[in-house]
Amino acid sequence: MSTQEQRKTGKNHTAGQTNKQGSRRSSDSRSQGDRISSRSRKRSREAQKKRQMRLLVTGLAAGLLVCLLIFSIYKLVSIFLVYDSADKEYEQLAEYVLQDPIPPNELADSGTLLNLPEGEEAPETPLVPMTRIDLDALQEINSEAVGWIEIPDTIISYPLLHTSDNSYYLSHTFQKEKNRTGSIFIESSNKNDLTDLHTIIYGHNMKSGAMFADLKNYLKKSYWQEHPYVYIDLADGAHCYQIFSCHEAAVSDTCYTIGYQPDSVYEEFLSSIESASLFDTGVSVGRDDMVVTLSTCTNDGKNRIVVHAKKIY
Repeated sequence: MSTQEQRKTGKNHTAGQTNKQGSRRSSDSRSQGDRISSRSRKRSREAQKKRQMRLLVTGLAAGLLVCLLIFSIYKLVSIFLVYDSADKEYEQLAEYVLQDPIPPNELADSGTLLNLPEGEEAPETPLVPMTRIDLDALQEINSEAVGWIEIPDTIISYPLLHTSDNSYYLSHTFQKEKNRTGSIFIESSNKNDLTDLHTIIYGHNMKSGAMFADLKNYLKKSYWQEHPYVYIDLADGAHCYQIFSCHEAAVSDTCYTIGYQPDSVYEEFLSSIESASLFDTGVSVGRDDMVVTLSTCTNDGKNRIVVHAKKIY
């Protein structure tokens, strides 16, 4: 082979090697590009999955919040409807209140004392006929109605009930409708004519301000000074009670004891609830006094707010 041919063959050999190397480099480049492209696609898929997961979590959270909002609105509307239903019922019942109560200082000039037989002395406790409440009409609606309780210039003005089950009127209105507002009722173990020396009357402390919610205001002396009397109308007549003690008490407190006789034990009881008052009312009580205790829950429900009042007519 000539030198020229060898040169040509060498060039061709070199060119072949170069082409092969170029081919390998190109193949390597493509392979590396494919790997990079594969990793890029994988990262892209992972990023997309993360975005989808974030969107899913965000959507679920938003959905949960919407559900909670709808449920909260439903509960609020339900509570409002319950309160509104009870309020309307008791507003209608207020039509059976025909007159305002008679303050003690106006009683002598009111002309409402019962006519006594000639020669009979007037009793120490005035007898006032029950003319301001249409009790017969109330009893036609609910035979367990025994009268009406009112504290002027407060929300407290409701029919008064008495039944053998203390729990019933915690969740039923005067017309026996199921309602958390409940009713105002006398302790089942007490007589329904309030002739026990100590009678307990219950009512809820409603957030709407209804029922016995105003009793919590009696923890301030200024409120007692403005609202010193409780008026209770029964079948035997109209009655007025003067408040002498206001305080908080545990459910197990002795102020929930009844069945007293006019003796030293009763005097000790009266002394204990009088001394428990958050402020001095200056109103004295003795063994012959008939006392009512108005009771409701505190705002947190752990204790009770109690207001004690003695009968003055």
